[in-house]
Amino acid sequence: MTSAYTIELRRSPLLTALPVLIAVDLVVLFGRSRYWIGVWPEASAAAQVVTLFLGPALAAVSAWQAGRSSRAGLPEFLLGAARPAWRIEAVRLAATLTLGLLAYGLGCLVAAAVSVREAGPGFLWPSYVLLGAATLVVFAAVGHLAGRWWPSPAFTPVICVLGCFVALLGLPVRFNVLSGHPDTRLGLFPLALRLLLALALAVLAVTAPPRLREADRDLPPREAPWRIRGVFLGSVLTVLLTLGAALPAGELGTPRPASAVTPLCARADGRAPEVCVWPEHRRYLPELTAMARRLDDATRTWNGTPDVYREAGLRPTRLGDRGFWITEGHARTAAVAMAQQVFTDAVGRCAPPRKERRALQALDSIHLWLEYRATGQAPAAADRGVDDGTTPAGLAATRAARMDPAGQRAWVAAERGRIDEETWCVPDDPQ
Repeated sequence: MTSAYTIELRRSPLLTALPVLIAVDLVVLFGRSRYWIGVWPEASAAAQVVTLFLGPALAAVSAWQAGRSSRAGLPEFLLGAARPAWRIEAVRLAATLTLGLLAYGLGCLVAAAVSVREAGPGFLWPSYVLLGAATLVVFAAVGHLAGRWWPSPAFTPVICVLGCFVALLGLPVRFNVLSGHPDTRLGLFPLALRLLLALALAVLAVTAPPRLREADRDLPPREAPWRIRGVFLGSVLTVLLTLGAALPAGELGTPRPASAVTPLCARADGRAPEVCVWPEHRRYLPELTAMARRLDDATRTWNGTPDVYREAGLRPTRLGDRGFWITEGHARTAAVAMAQQVFTDAVGRCAPPRKERRALQALDSIHLWLEYRATGQAPAAADRGVDDGTTPAGLAATRAARMDPAGQRAWVAAERGRIDEETWCVPDDPQ
């Protein structure tokens, strides 16, 4: 078996194409985005995303390899071989998977290597790595079975590539995730179903009975042992059951309980409000604490401003999660939620009537001004992503953010004077 496995490795077209597969892996890893660097769950998800491309390629090569003997007109080789046919097929599939998983594994190691300095303690999350490996096994097994039953050297690999892309992107049963925010983890049961499906498909691909061509009908049949036939039927049943259970099992991702971790908290200068994030987001703490300090400087005369800012998921309330989000590596998106928290803690939740347009504009202006103060500038429209600066509220907030401190305090007092806080605002209940 070892010598046969070595021969299949040497004869596999993947061996020649391995540098190309590794290059594709790295191009997808770094070309799609780079915000995942330094965040373990994001790096894990990014390393797993490359299976969107490696999976179809592996299926095509597996189909080509599996149909090799039939294309050569040598079905009698399998019928007369000393070893059982399933062992020969298992060796071929194992050789293909070895090279495919090698390319995938190298991509995972690169993702870990570039993240280790910024990410701190920890490593790639095994659940994401296993999900990517299961995806590769699934599509290599499907390609192997297709190559055994329809051994066309051009048609079958192409159909496998297209079919795999459609399956990955269109089927309701998902085999990949596009991001790995720390407040989410892969559910144990949905992941276990996909691992079981991968195993069952691999067994099915190597134990399925061969499909003889018309020219080979006169060859003496070689019956598989009853145990192999039983394993084949069992794998078919397992595939059907796991596919049927995958949809009711729900999405791959599930909320990660905050009780499972110790949040990472810090203050700027030891005096500003505290900022707490998921431990995996430690790289953003310096920027976030600076934002908290700037908000504290801007609202020092206000009563009831926050003592702590928390990232989303760390402390949900009955009114919803008041935490801030870090979106695709942009910590400045947290400024929106932090500004909202400052206002609701100090003033309350305000809902002026629609006819009070000036009060509504004042409300928007104060919120935008708080966002600008948090980020330290009134950014250009392309960088801000919140307001294009052409609305009255945006223009007023931009002008106010560029005033001296005394001018800003006077402007905020005037804007708050337009809001009937006694009538239109209710105290915020963070519980």
